[in-house]
Amino acid sequence: MPTSANRIISLDIFRGLTIMAMIIVNTPGSWSFSYPILRHSVWNGCTPTDLVFPFFIFAMGFSAVLSISKRLAKGVSKQELLIQLLRRSAIIFLLGLIVNSFPFNDLANIRIPGVLQRIAIVNLICGIFLIYSDIKVIWYMSALLLAAYWALMALVHVPGFGPSNLEPTTNLAAWLDRLLIGKHVWMYTKLYDPEGILSTLPAIASGFIGVLAGNAFIKADDERGKLIQLLVFGNILILCGMAWGLVFPINKQLWTSSYVLYSSGLAMVVLGICYWIADIKRIRQFSPPFLAFGTNPITAYFGSEIGIIVIGMIQITTSGTKLSLYDWLFVQYQSFGLSPTNASLLGALLYTGFWLLVVGIMYRRQVIVKI
Repeated sequence: MPTSANRIISLDIFRGLTIMAMIIVNTPGSWSFSYPILRHSVWNGCTPTDLVFPFFIFAMGFSAVLSISKRLAKGVSKQELLIQLLRRSAIIFLLGLIVNSFPFNDLANIRIPGVLQRIAIVNLICGIFLIYSDIKVIWYMSALLLAAYWALMALVHVPGFGPSNLEPTTNLAAWLDRLLIGKHVWMYTKLYDPEGILSTLPAIASGFIGVLAGNAFIKADDERGKLIQLLVFGNILILCGMAWGLVFPINKQLWTSSYVLYSSGLAMVVLGICYWIADIKRIRQFSPPFLAFGTNPITAYFGSEIGIIVIGMIQITTSGTKLSLYDWLFVQYQSFGLSPTNASLLGALLYTGFWLLVVGIMYRRQVIVKI
């Protein structure tokens, strides 16, 4: 597939790697069996799986700088950009609601927050600030959001529970989710939502850091300067996140401020490594699978989420026992002599491979679904 001469291939690779990882960790052959590296932290702490979502949000902020600055330079009006931004964000939010409600048999209890919903909100806020404000304002807003979220979570008493705390069901964010969303939270927790209302504030800061990194990147004089920006500031953020984590623990479900700095720093470092390999050294033989996912990320994620639900709905009768196609496939994987954990991993890889085939065909035919 031809690419623009000045396109940042590494950003597409980074985004594609993130989406591929999302599908792998979200669709194991069995949720009861998976390697620890492919599981989220139970609460405090950070596994590689906990980095997938903030990596995508960082990439979205980074991409927004390139896209919006380019269109502004071409003379596209701010009003037109805003309309496009509102449309795109609304569609992504709607896709998230579709994922949460599919197959539409319990709309009264639909989960309102979600991954795509958070992506839509962060995309909208980052875009508005890029269109209508100065980059310094985004610096200040990033710091304000992280500090304010820490203050709210660490200092504000929780109504009905007393002093501030960071426990799963009694922290301020969980209380606010129950107050404003009620039964429309994630069914597996019921008392809070990992993509809830209050924790969306620091998630916006994750997008802002992507914006700031993208702005510094395009203003750097040469490739060496761009690489140094990513690696040096990335490591600074990692250290700051670890230090803040001593008093405000790194926690994905709460999206703590320390988690924002830590995950954003790692995203910068990983993107820097991709940039060094693909754009500086121009080693790209490995890139097609990642580029395929990276050019149609929302399509791949949305399709994979709906697809796995459909697989769970299809019923198969074998030896007088009814199983969902999802469970039946897991049994077949084990029949190869694999342990349950390896059978679960095989299921995730095969399902991801299927979606690689889908987006790979789209990539070869230059089909890009623009939302």
